[in-house]
Amino acid sequence: MSAHKSGNSIRKILVGVDGSEKSIRALEWASELAATLGAQIDVVIAWQTPFPVIELVSLGFDLDLTEFNERPYEIAELRIEKAIKHVFGKVNPAGVTRSISEGYPGLVLVEKSSEADLLVLGNRGHSPVVETLLGSVSQHCLAHAQCPVVIIK
Repeated sequence: MSAHKSGNSIRKILVGVDGSEKSIRALEWASELAATLGAQIDVVIAWQTPFPVIELVSLGFDLDLTEFNERPYEIAELRIEKAIKHVFGKVNPAGVTRSISEGYPGLVLVEKSSEADLLVLGNRGHSPVVETLLGSVSQHCLAHAQCPVVIIK
């Protein structure tokens, strides 16, 4: 661990969101902790259309990727703004930053965890088939994050 992470001080909380109810719950939990500790929050959303998803669609799974293929950044921006506004009541609250990235969410969050004191995620609980084919972002982060990880179920 780096020197800034020694001790019990939590100054920066990284929260991964994807627009789901579970990720909004994770942001709510992190906001309460941040208010108690006087910590900053960095809200992160990342997207990727992985090859296995394209394969699932070709096999007949009902996944509509049209919106993401046409305007992924705009959709991600709308989802992160909606989550922040839902939790904080406004789009640009003090002490909250946002980051929108293209890439596998697990890799993006692990990379950003090097600058955080805590990573907070919601667990979407995909089916075993989807978990096997796509992997779990929360499992990836638990195994590779460079700071402690909290998973909100």
